[in-house]
Amino acid sequence: MSGFSMLPDLYFSGGKTMWTDARRLPREGLAQALVDARSRTLAWLAAFGQTRRGWDVPRQYDADPPLWTLGHIAWHAEWWCLRGVRQLDRGGVPVPVASEPSLLDGADEWFDADRIGPDERWEIALPDVAVVKRYSADVLDRVLRRVALLPDDDDLTLYPFRRTLLHEDAQAEKVAALLQALGTAPAEPATPGPSISVGQGGTLHFPGGRFTQGWTDADGYAQPDERPPQPTYVPAFEMDAALVSNAQFLEFVEDGGYEHPAWWSASGRQWLMTQERSAPRYWSRHPESRAWMVERFGTLRTLNPDEAVRHVTLFEAQAWCAWAGRRLPAEVEWELAALQNRGLQWGALREWTATPYEPYAGFTAGPSDVDLVSRFVTHQAVRGVSFASPARLRHVRARWALLPEDDFAFVGFRTCAL
Repeated sequence: MSGFSMLPDLYFSGGKTMWTDARRLPREGLAQALVDARSRTLAWLAAFGQTRRGWDVPRQYDADPPLWTLGHIAWHAEWWCLRGVRQLDRGGVPVPVASEPSLLDGADEWFDADRIGPDERWEIALPDVAVVKRYSADVLDRVLRRVALLPDDDDLTLYPFRRTLLHEDAQAEKVAALLQALGTAPAEPATPGPSISVGQGGTLHFPGGRFTQGWTDADGYAQPDERPPQPTYVPAFEMDAALVSNAQFLEFVEDGGYEHPAWWSASGRQWLMTQERSAPRYWSRHPESRAWMVERFGTLRTLNPDEAVRHVTLFEAQAWCAWAGRRLPAEVEWELAALQNRGLQWGALREWTATPYEPYAGFTAGPSDVDLVSRFVTHQAVRGVSFASPARLRHVRARWALLPEDDFAFVGFRTCAL
């Protein structure tokens, strides 16, 4: 585990039990999931080794440094689960304030995402790797002890711990994407599966009708942006059963798709002018055979035509749709299709939708939702999970958000009939 100490004991009896609903994990299941999440995080981070030199990686404009990420994961867990955060009224504005200090002096200044912007994260001087590793292990140990002593399995009691779990899962996936961007192979056992085949294609028909989007249950865990539920009407639509494949996208590339402005939106053309792109990120031509190649975690492979195309921006997805006479699904269409389970193949990649990321009607932000609220309007709604996500993140109501120019994430797309 790259120099990490052993994970703490669970302090529970009865061994491992399989829980099928991650949004309703009881205390014991939550503790096991928190340990599993940390194991996944450390497995991805193991690629950076044990010395500071391995963790000081070239700056990536669309990612966070690995050492900052580990510290932030620990800080977030400590803030939500251990530090007795309360709301103070300051000039009519509720401000979250911790009742207890951090286990690591300076952690608030280093690892609070609301204080440290994306650029600053690459510039600040962080403690030694061993110090951050120890901090992360100590926080997890105390969180597990706190879970074991909780009085009940009520949703309100477990809310901060469930939120901490899903946060770490999402951060670990970003580490995986960082390894891809750096051309670095992950260490075992984090190595992802070989290719992501799109499976059987075809189009699915959905009659539409009245539909409630968002978290509709009275119990369980919901992310703040999944509430309140939205009763709506969805017209009938047809959607691809599978994601757009490399072979399908290659037709667009070889038809000069990147050279014809007509296929691109105004924002897409502006983005394209700042790039030297004639194909998706990580695609290249073999210098001798001129065959299309793709880089996967530092290894150059022949492009697999049956694999789902990934690491494409919203602009590239929109351009392909315009060229093919298709469109991206609206966010509510995607949710309805996934919920009805009529053969929609999803879970290999995150997926672009045609919907800007905005709050649902009636949404009320809490004092701890600053990071979430900052993405409204500027980001695009994304659905689904990727091969780098644990199964517990897979939920039909779950919302994600990416900047339109993001090709760093494991993201692809499917289309609908016009």
